[in-house]
Amino acid sequence: MRTVVKTGGVLVLSLAILCAIIHYVGFEETVQAVACAGFPAFGAVGLLTAAHLVLQAGAWSALNRGIRHRIGFRILLSAVTSGMAVNIVTPSSYLGGEPVKVLYAGARTGLPYHEIGGTVLLSKYIEVLSFLLIFGASTAVAAVMFRGVLFQGANLSVGITLLVVAMALLVLCILLGIGLTRRWHPLATLVGLFRRIRPRSKRLTRLWNRTLRMERQVSRVFREEHGSAGTAFGLLFLSHTAIFLKPVVFFGLASWTGLGLGEFSLIFVTSQVLAALQITPSGVGTLDTGLLGTFALLGLGNALCMAFLLCIRFWDAVNVGVGVLLGWRAGAGVMSSSLLKGK
Repeated sequence: MRTVVKTGGVLVLSLAILCAIIHYVGFEETVQAVACAGFPAFGAVGLLTAAHLVLQAGAWSALNRGIRHRIGFRILLSAVTSGMAVNIVTPSSYLGGEPVKVLYAGARTGLPYHEIGGTVLLSKYIEVLSFLLIFGASTAVAAVMFRGVLFQGANLSVGITLLVVAMALLVLCILLGIGLTRRWHPLATLVGLFRRIRPRSKRLTRLWNRTLRMERQVSRVFREEHGSAGTAFGLLFLSHTAIFLKPVVFFGLASWTGLGLGEFSLIFVTSQVLAALQITPSGVGTLDTGLLGTFALLGLGNALCMAFLLCIRFWDAVNVGVGVLLGWRAGAGVMSSSLLKGK
């Protein structure tokens, strides 16, 4: 009950913040910008959102084939949608929904959770590796094309922050690559530290064994199943490309021709950094102020930017609604199956 109340409070607060920002930008100007964009722009962003989910599920399917799991694509897509719904309402757009994906797929298939968890973990690792390509390229383009803006005067801190984030991602990817090829087991090591504190805990011992088996599976698939890992990498790269294209198609269909590769690269980099640090669902407040600031930095207006953000929020809300419905149906199905078995 407390969780429901807290969630409701966060949603009300997020809505209030969003209304305050729209009031600041101008209600009439925002409505006009939304009308100018119209259904084609909103629909195109919706198709890219769906493509992102399908590509994520496709990458997961490829990794499942690497361990000889046969899971229907519909189940994987439903699990990805439910997991993304959790990501949208948690403090990061990148983490939070992975346990939901494991539980959903495990409940629907009856396969061992630690094996499904291994494919989800490897998918997340490969996602980081593929993300670096498009994020690094976008950072380089933005830094070169706007070097006179990002690295001088009051905006110097913004430019340095973007470069630091890019370098941190590069270091993380190098460590991931080394860890996967040398069979490092960081999660099992972490659980092992808690196990030393409580050596008689049977629960921690079981968790350590499952985590170790999961990480061994991750390393094996990455090193030996090159076809599965390579397919997953390509599909996840395309999923990031779909995100990059959202503002491209939105502003293009809205007949806004003042943006080029440099502007879209800076928008992508800024939004991805903010998505990792969101405080409210869908980043209401942080993403808005960050992108509005980016548009101001580029000398562009706020109303069309706000229309784009409202479009993103609309499809986020649809994703959350569908994800909650799928999760509820899966839970109800498991409970019904358990009752029938009990009889």
